[in-house]
Amino acid sequence: MRSYWLQQALAGDDVEVTPLDGDRRVEICIVGGGYTGLWTALNLKEHDPSLDIAIIDADICGGGASGRNGGFCMTWMSKAATLIKLCGAQEGVRLLRESDNAVAAIGKFCTDHEIDCHFRHDGWLWTAGNAVQVGVWSETLEQLDKLGIHAFDELDPEEVARRTSSEAHFAAVFERGIATVQPALLARGLRRVVAEQGVAIYEQTKMTRLIRETTPRVKTNRGTVTATRVILALNAWAHELPEFRRSIIPIGPSAFVTEPAPERLAEVGLTDGVAISDSHMLVNYYRTTRDGRLAWGKGGGPIPFAGRVGTNYDGPAPRPDLAWSELIRYYPSLSDLKIATTWSGPATRTDTGMPSFGRLPSAPAILYGHGYTGNGVGPSYLGGRILASLALDLDDEWANTPLVRMPQAFMPPEPIRYIGGQMVRAAAQAKDRAEDAGRKPGGLVTKLAALAPAGLAPV
Repeated sequence: MRSYWLQQALAGDDVEVTPLDGDRRVEICIVGGGYTGLWTALNLKEHDPSLDIAIIDADICGGGASGRNGGFCMTWMSKAATLIKLCGAQEGVRLLRESDNAVAAIGKFCTDHEIDCHFRHDGWLWTAGNAVQVGVWSETLEQLDKLGIHAFDELDPEEVARRTSSEAHFAAVFERGIATVQPALLARGLRRVVAEQGVAIYEQTKMTRLIRETTPRVKTNRGTVTATRVILALNAWAHELPEFRRSIIPIGPSAFVTEPAPERLAEVGLTDGVAISDSHMLVNYYRTTRDGRLAWGKGGGPIPFAGRVGTNYDGPAPRPDLAWSELIRYYPSLSDLKIATTWSGPATRTDTGMPSFGRLPSAPAILYGHGYTGNGVGPSYLGGRILASLALDLDDEWANTPLVRMPQAFMPPEPIRYIGGQMVRAAAQAKDRAEDAGRKPGGLVTKLAALAPAGLAPV
């Protein structure tokens, strides 16, 4: 089942799908045709236009998380405390500023290459959805102030109500540097530009086996690709590989989009492209669309067993009623809106909430980059620069950033991981529900919820 974004993007997309047909030998094979793989290919071609590059994807480019996310083109400013802890002050500040620059660079790239992905640079409201969430951003803002970075504006209650058009948001801060996009249109536009650069794109070509040798090979259902370098840009599907099974956990947010109702949205004041999210453990995030719809997502969802991501996230939203009840809580006057379609999609959580990049220890010619924790639209632009530098053996700031690291195994083995994941997710939901009702969650719920991987704010 395609997301609303993909349905809209593919309706005007007449690109012919070309699967791999037999064996190929290339210099660089990129497995995964989402944002990370596409930005990596573009960066590689910028360094060396003569490179022979192939991208393979089990579905189509943008068919995974890149075509199903909420379209928040974010920076790493909300992750400042974690980034400084991982990278140190100097490199942390560089990455924070680069992540801010990346949003504008994506907008410029789309303008330069005529990619109409509905890019709107209207900012982001990080809100408190109940009294307990007020001030969850304090540590982040204090860290940024110490570094001389003033990315957020603190809003008074009247301004919060005006900007969100909801009195159910208790408080908020506003980050100016964030944009919204139609994510699938961005992915398909990137695909077009990559193909124009001479990169071979093989869709509907699934990796069935990865040969971890000095000269790696990618076996697929349609042939084998032999390469000098293989780059795994799989995001959630990296969980299927044993190297990453305990270092990332796929999660499937529920998402829906309403029928067009621009007049109704205008009545409550939702008229711009601002991105809004609250601070629940199972976060609510939403924005309007160009044609007057409300697009809503809610964290939480199915957790795969034993690395079997497969097609678990390809159907409709698992619990759209939970997401819908949150919309009504924030906007009771919009209860008459109709849902046009729902969908799910795999996101990933890591131990730190930050992505990781690097080489497989057993096969240094195989590189990887994944783990954006639901925040990959903007940062994947930087991920492409990191992976390109690693693939070309460059000795620059991107290849040497501390984000190049082997992910830490923070999840227990199966079946404990699966059972424990279900318990932690249920505890996070119970904690959110109790705090929304003004109750203190029970001790066991609090302890279990504290085991959840980091989201917006450190857990």
